[in-house]
Amino acid sequence: MKKNSCYILLALCAGVFYGCTNEEPLYKPKYLPVIDVSVLPKENRAITMFEDDEDPSKMYDKKDRWFRVNEPLQIFLKGKDSVQVSLYLPVALSNVKIYAKLPNYEKRFLIYHFSKIPAFHRSFHKIPLTEKKHDYLLETGNTVTIDQIQGFMSESIEFSVECEEPILKKLKKIKSKRLVQFDDRFHKGLTTNKFLPMNPVLAKEGITMIINYSYALSHPLYYDTFMNFDRYKREQAAAAGTAVNGALNWHGDDDDIGGVYDYLSQEQIEKAYNNYIDNRILSMAMVGGASALGGGDLVSQYEVNYVTKHWEGEMSMWSHEYSHHSGYSHSSNLTNSGEGGGQQGMLTELYKYLIYLDDLPFTNPDILKSWTKSTYLRSTYKKPVFKINANNSFLLKYKGAGKWN
Repeated sequence: MKKNSCYILLALCAGVFYGCTNEEPLYKPKYLPVIDVSVLPKENRAITMFEDDEDPSKMYDKKDRWFRVNEPLQIFLKGKDSVQVSLYLPVALSNVKIYAKLPNYEKRFLIYHFSKIPAFHRSFHKIPLTEKKHDYLLETGNTVTIDQIQGFMSESIEFSVECEEPILKKLKKIKSKRLVQFDDRFHKGLTTNKFLPMNPVLAKEGITMIINYSYALSHPLYYDTFMNFDRYKREQAAAAGTAVNGALNWHGDDDDIGGVYDYLSQEQIEKAYNNYIDNRILSMAMVGGASALGGGDLVSQYEVNYVTKHWEGEMSMWSHEYSHHSGYSHSSNLTNSGEGGGQQGMLTELYKYLIYLDDLPFTNPDILKSWTKSTYLRSTYKKPVFKINANNSFLLKYKGAGKWN
């Protein structure tokens, strides 16, 4: 039986040659092999980032350890002929395909195919385009043959990720672009016991938590409640059979005078939401014997919050400091725990409801089991156990509905 097939030959200097035939193709493409990262040679420098006993100085290296919450799988150029692959997730990914795009060719082609990328994996890979002429599988299913290219600059090649893993599909919904890093200047430069050093065990918890938190901020239930906070307050009051407690709606950083608030307009509320999910830098830290702090790029909380509390949905402290980091003072109910709950109360209620729905990227503390790693912790902990209050405002309203499909 004759097959209709197509092939493409690409010479970057000479242009594109494209042909079809109704006969069996004479040219049999030889694609690049699937990569098994468990058997990489030494030159790939494969490591597991954030190993429990890894030197903490590595996690504090801001030039080397950072990621954006919406891009936990990093693929970027190192030099002119290699890429660095880093996965900032507590779980592995399978069947990951990395596509490349050249500026003078409109189609993407498969440049790396990983059978599996382990949790917190990093390795380096030579760009096959720089080695010799190769055949590549196009995203259309056809073939492109590309001659050797000597090297690349960042603007001369783009990479994109395709993976059918449910977790990666979920993470693609994250709207926030916060760049997350860990910074030792807080515990080295401030008063003793105000801030304490973190370690890779706590860093892995922090990474897992901030991805969950960023997903929650992107969730339709959060956006709808954020944009209609006055409705949320009225519904809470009606359910309790009381008048509205505190300010009715979001207000800004001005102190209220005689109960008169600087309420935000709908345009300002939309701006405040976008401010929560922008691309600024977020530096995680751990507070010691004093109160947690947030502001500028800093967001901090206690060890117990990193190890157990976020699995239980107790996000009030983190929400408070994150709001400071986003530019709001105690006068605003985007930070104030008063005013009938404000951001802290609403976010915590919602976060617990999302755990109840199993609608966060990670809801099982057994992924990390940090509470068992007493060598690296200052206190003793038990396995976190999640429970939702029957009076949770989101549970009462949505009754198990509202999951982000």
